Amino acid sequence: MTRFNNVFAIMNPAARSGSTSLLSADVQRVLEMRFPNVTLTLTTEKGHAHRLAADLPPETDLVLAIGGDGTVHEIGSSLVTAQSTVPMGVLPLGSGNDFARALKMPMAWKRAVEEIAGGQVLLADTGKATWQEDSESHECIFINALGTGFDAYTASIAPRYKSWPFSMGYTVSILSALKTWVSAGATIWDEKILNEKSPRELLFSGRLMFVTVGNAPDSGGGYTVNPGAKISDGFLDPCIVSNLSFWKAIQLLPKARNGRHVGLDEVTYVRTQSIFIETDRGLPIHADGEVVSMQARSIRVSVNAQSLNVVIPSSASREI
Repeated sequence: MTRFNNVFAIMNPAARSGSTSLLSADVQRVLEMRFPNVTLTLTTEKGHAHRLAADLPPETDLVLAIGGDGTVHEIGSSLVTAQSTVPMGVLPLGSGNDFARALKMPMAWKRAVEEIAGGQVLLADTGKATWQEDSESHECIFINALGTGFDAYTASIAPRYKSWPFSMGYTVSILSALKTWVSAGATIWDEKILNEKSPRELLFSGRLMFVTVGNAPDSGGGYTVNPGAKISDGFLDPCIVSNLSFWKAIQLLPKARNGRHVGLDEVTYVRTQSIFIETDRGLPIHADGEVVSMQARSIRVSVNAQSLNVVIPSSASREI
């Protein structure tokens, strides 16, 4: 038995370099075996999942994101924007699947279906970023992590390498990006206690490699950049990395795989509800791996506490 009777499943057939499209019939069959009523829709272009999630049938009691973190980003941000209470489940059929890991979902998608069918609903946090670009204000929602600087620059070239086997694509993207990246001057403040009586706290000033603000621990396809992050604690975990030489970055890279970079001299790691980033030039930003700007200035990143219902396994801790 399952608590979810009317499931609207949104599948990205372009995930995993298009190989996910081969599974659509199998996914349909397995879903229909576990849920009473299932509608499966395949996306056709970027932004399609966002539009579908914004216009769910009224009887929907579960929306499934079938794909990778880009699909999760579109569906999750749409639900948050609409202030929807419909929970989101995730079938990990993408290249990275970082948010699915945060939800404690098994990476085998058929097992994930079983966990979702018998799962529990958790009210999770998301994040919001606002910035200036060309004298105009912009904003976006993120579900898993937002990065500015080198990691966003890497995300801008990562699609070239997504088809590489064994999750090597993002690592190769990093190595390629290191050849041309130039760090920017930046000042970063912690605004978690910002009010009329409390000034903001200076976190960083100098040459900036990147800032990755984690709502969940992993990003970039399994790099534990924000090892202390939890999706339901009401906080975000910014990881700030100062300018690194090519060889220093090469040495840091394997440490970031399992969170061992935290504590290094070049790394500032905090837990907060809001940070403000001012830079001496426009920087790229990614939201859940999706590049949303290449010339952002005056960037504010803050938590949207308890803004998205998600499905986690019944055996999982609610403090994840």
